[in-house]
Amino acid sequence: MALFGRTKTDLAPAQPVPPTPVPEPRRLGDAPSGDENGVRSVAEHRDYLLSQVQGLRPFGIGLLEASGLTLCESISADIDIPVVTTAAVTGWAVRGSNLVGAAPARPVRLPLVGEIDPGGFRGAPLMGGTTVKVAEGAPVPEGCDAVVVLDAGVEFGEDVEFTAEASFHENLVVAGSRIADGDRLVEAGTVLQARELGLLAEVGLDKVLARPKPRVVVASLGANLVDPGLPLERIGQVYDATTPLIAATARGDGAQVYPVGILPGDAGELRQRLSDQLLRADLVLIAADSSPVLAGVLGELGAIDEARIAIEPEVPGLFAVIGEEQVPVVVLPREAYPAYLAYQAFGRPVLHKLAGIDPAEREEITLPTLQPLTADPSRTTFLLAGISERGAVPVPVEHPGVLELAAADAVIVVGPGTGEVDAHGDVTCWPLKG
Repeated sequence: MALFGRTKTDLAPAQPVPPTPVPEPRRLGDAPSGDENGVRSVAEHRDYLLSQVQGLRPFGIGLLEASGLTLCESISADIDIPVVTTAAVTGWAVRGSNLVGAAPARPVRLPLVGEIDPGGFRGAPLMGGTTVKVAEGAPVPEGCDAVVVLDAGVEFGEDVEFTAEASFHENLVVAGSRIADGDRLVEAGTVLQARELGLLAEVGLDKVLARPKPRVVVASLGANLVDPGLPLERIGQVYDATTPLIAATARGDGAQVYPVGILPGDAGELRQRLSDQLLRADLVLIAADSSPVLAGVLGELGAIDEARIAIEPEVPGLFAVIGEEQVPVVVLPREAYPAYLAYQAFGRPVLHKLAGIDPAEREEITLPTLQPLTADPSRTTFLLAGISERGAVPVPVEHPGVLELAAADAVIVVGPGTGEVDAHGDVTCWPLKG
C-alpha cells in the first residue's frame, strides 16, 4: 500500500487556461485618410507619426555626457580668451606713442620701472614715458599697447634706449583676440560633438542644457522565434535576428537601447511585459507580424493607428502611443530585412524627433543605376544595392534577407510614380553605415 495516495482530483487532466480576452483597441485621432483606397504614402505616414511625438524634455547635462546630444540653448562666451593680454616675445612693454619718431639718429630713452615673468602679476598700470621688461607669455601692464623685442632695446643704467617706433599691438596676444565676451559659440539645435564640447570647456562651462539620449526598448513577437544562443528544438523555429539588428541600428543613431528579446503571445502576459518596459522607454520598437493581439494590447494601454502604406517591402502600419508618458510604439515587420527598412523610413525619424534632431536629416546621394530597375509606380520601393564611383548595382535577389543586407552598401529608394528606371538613370541612395 502506498504511503501517499493520490486523490481523484490529482488524476484529473489539467484544464486549459483560456487566453486573456482582448478588448477593442482605442484609436488615435486626426489620422490621414490616404488615397481613394485608404492607402497612405510613406511621407503621409511618417509625418503623421511625427505629429504624435514630442521632443524629450531637456535638462542640464555634464559636458562628458553630452556628446551626441542636441543642444537646447544658444551659448555665448561670458569671458575673454585669452583672459589677459600677454607678451608674444620677451622684450620691453611700452606705449607706442612714447616711441613716435624714434630712429638711430634720434634714439628715445625710457626709464625701466619693473619686470614681469610668466605667471606673474601685471602690476601697476604702465605710466607714460616708462617701460617694463616682460617675458614671453607674461601679462603686460595696463596701458601697454606694444612689446619691443629684447634686442631692439639697449639698457643704459636704469634706462632703455630705443631706435625704432613700435606699431599698435606689436608682439602682443590681446585679451579676447580668440574669443571675446559676448561671442556666439554654439547655436541651439547643434548636435554636440567633441569639438563643440572642447570649445565650451575652454570658456569654463561644465554642463549644458540638452536633450538626453532617447531610451529605446526593442523586442520581437513571434511564436516560432528563439533567442540567439539557445537551441532550436523543433522544425519551423528560427533565431531572432531582428531584435539585435534593430537594437544595434538604433544605438548607432544615438539611442540608449534596451533589447528585451521575444515577447509572449498571450495578451495578459504581453500587456504586463509592455507595461513593465514603459518605466524606462521613450520609444518602443516591436518587430511583429500582423497581430490582433498586439493591436488590442497596445490599444488597451493607450491608443493605436492602423494603416495601409504604399511601401515595398510591406510594413504592418501599426503605431501606438501608450502609458501615462505617452510613449510612442512603432511596429516593424518581423523579418529582419523589411524591419530594417521600416526602421529607416519611420522608426529613425521618430527617434530623431525625440532627440531634437531634424527628422528629415539623412545622408542621401544620387547615383546612376548600372542596371535597369522595375518598381511599382503606386508605392515607394526600397532595393538593396552595392555602390561604387561608377554607380549603384541593385542586389538581384527576389526575397532579400539579412545575408544580402549585410553585403549591401546602400538602399535605393524609388519614389511613387516611377515604374521603370533605365540603366544609367539617376536614383536616390541611402548609404548604409551601421
